[in-house]
Amino acid sequence: MCEYCGCRDIALIGRLSEEHYGAVNALGGLRRAIEAKDADEVARAIRAMTSHLFPHNGCEEAGLFKGLCQPEYCEYYGATVAGLVEQHALMKDQLARIEAGDWAVIGEFEITLRHHIDQEENGLFPATAVTLDGDTWTMIDELTHEYDHATGRAHEH
Repeated sequence: MCEYCGCRDIALIGRLSEEHYGAVNALGGLRRAIEAKDADEVARAIRAMTSHLFPHNGCEEAGLFKGLCQPEYCEYYGATVAGLVEQHALMKDQLARIEAGDWAVIGEFEITLRHHIDQEENGLFPATAVTLDGDTWTMIDELTHEYDHATGRAHEH
């Protein structure tokens, strides 16, 4: 995770980064449950992962990614954001396959999740810290806040 550029000092980026730690921890629980061949624990671990990851992904898409697709930034960030949204869909599909009993997908899911986090932590987040202006961050914060309220997601005021 990014610890070197200061991007985590931006409240939203700091929050999203902390949520990445939670996703990696949930991944460990899921992997251990699959390795133990414990169907009940796999089901619990899937619920833990999806209840953590899906709201996180939705928050990114509704706030940060939407802000990055504004006309003044879309040329620079558009392809990256599109790729990250595709990865969100892929992770959702991979988790559904695991939940349906295809536990061998855990390896693919782990690679997708870790690559996705790396792209954000060591690419997107530091880049946004130096390229977005204050008005854009305000808009992103407002969009994120609206998403949080609409979905009942815990957040600060």
